[in-house]
Amino acid sequence: EICHNDRIPLLKVFRYEKRETELLRILCQAEVARENETTTLFRGASLATTLMDLYMRAECTVFLQSAVSDTIQRILESKQSGELNPTKMDVNDDACSNAEFLLMILDQVTQSIFTSPDACPRTVRFICNCLQKSVVAKWPSPSERLVRTRVVSGFIFLRLLCPALLNPRQFGLVSETPHQMGTRTLIMVAKCLQNLANLVEFGGKEPYMEVVNPFILKNKERMIVFLDQLSSVTDPNPPPGCMIEQTNPVLSSSDAGRELATILHICVSYLPELQSMSKTNTSLKKLVTVTEMLSKHKLKYREMIS
Repeated sequence: EICHNDRIPLLKVFRYEKRETELLRILCQAEVARENETTTLFRGASLATTLMDLYMRAECTVFLQSAVSDTIQRILESKQSGELNPTKMDVNDDACSNAEFLLMILDQVTQSIFTSPDACPRTVRFICNCLQKSVVAKWPSPSERLVRTRVVSGFIFLRLLCPALLNPRQFGLVSETPHQMGTRTLIMVAKCLQNLANLVEFGGKEPYMEVVNPFILKNKERMIVFLDQLSSVTDPNPPPGCMIEQTNPVLSSSDAGRELATILHICVSYLPELQSMSKTNTSLKKLVTVTEMLSKHKLKYREMIS
């Protein structure tokens, strides 16, 4: 966790070594091991969630285009609003027409998402598979049977698909900022998908949203099947004969030495803590030894040139 503020160099170093999947898997599994409540699992901005956000945003462009791009374009090209909140409707808005349009869009986007698991990178799907195994091992009780679904939906929907709907320009899905009506409809779509991903209907706090509940009930089982299908990859490497997926250059490093120097600086800054932790965690001893050795070399080099 001490690398939190320099997470990009950390991910780039592992990417350079082609071990980023291993890094993300270990960080996610460690967070599962630390967490006691399923309701708060991966809800905060930890190192694991932050690196997964960065990685998915860099690698999942094709998946986003396959899953939500057409829906975004349809919303932005339409003159019909999907707003349900009466306090945010325009004077000329018709609530029934808005609801009908929103439900039509929801049917379209869920169909598009549910038929797009193969567009998701194998590495992301493999990490989701590992997450499912970790949470089932941690919470095997039948009463927690949906945790395997929610742990994946938390990343795929709450941290990727819904943010992409809310900020399509930021994710490279549109070239211009959406107009106000389109933005509000995208917010409504993301809100409904988030509830569907959480497998919960809208309650009495937002009575105007209850018209969406039949859609959620209709698609709960499809959501579970989709997330299981997306998480069915047990090997991050493509099968023999398959094309190797192109990686996004955003997280590629042309200067691995610079990134490693940043990591070394972090390790030196926290060396006393690492030394103390290595007494009970043997896996840290090698890191401490290397940090101490490189620190001595650096000091000796400075003395030579001074």
